[in-house]
Amino acid sequence: MISAARNLRWQEYPELLGPLAKYASPECWDAIANPDVNTDAAMVVLHSMITRLEMMTTEPYRIEHDQSKNLLTYHPLIRRFIDHDRDIEFRPTEISTMKFPLKLREVTQVDSKASPAVQIADVMIGAALEMASNKSGLNAGGLNPDDVEQLYRVGQMTNMLPSLDFEEQKRFRKGTQSSEMIDYLAANIVDPNPSDV
Repeated sequence: MISAARNLRWQEYPELLGPLAKYASPECWDAIANPDVNTDAAMVVLHSMITRLEMMTTEPYRIEHDQSKNLLTYHPLIRRFIDHDRDIEFRPTEISTMKFPLKLREVTQVDSKASPAVQIADVMIGAALEMASNKSGLNAGGLNPDDVEQLYRVGQMTNMLPSLDFEEQKRFRKGTQSSEMIDYLAANIVDPNPSDV
């Protein structure tokens, strides 16, 4: 892992990879070895998706997802988001808000082979992830990232595209409530017992 971090031009973003690449940080290793620490990004992706859907619609809606192991794991968490009925709102970035109760009313699991909508969503998220990987220089080949980006409206990919402009990222989050929202979600929605999620 240290070799991989060192091979990623870590000097260009020392805030992210420096502790591991330069110092083989014991704190990083302790976190990696801790069974209570999870590096799964699915929660971040789910939160981003729900935030975006909440902004795009004025009516109640539902989410249909496939039965992949990852999404089966997070199905109960989405259910807790839906069931949370306290009236509260957060502004995690300059362009997004998270307001409870959600307009999201239902989450269902389907066999993706039987759902063209889920199949299309899988293809589109795969293309978006490949585009982000290509734009960050982590992957070469495959789809042209500029062609994929043209399939999306301006602003739809904002939080998926890699950015090394730390000053712009600080400005983007200045005066927002990201940490308060994370603390609230951890205390009120995300089950602290990982075996239940």
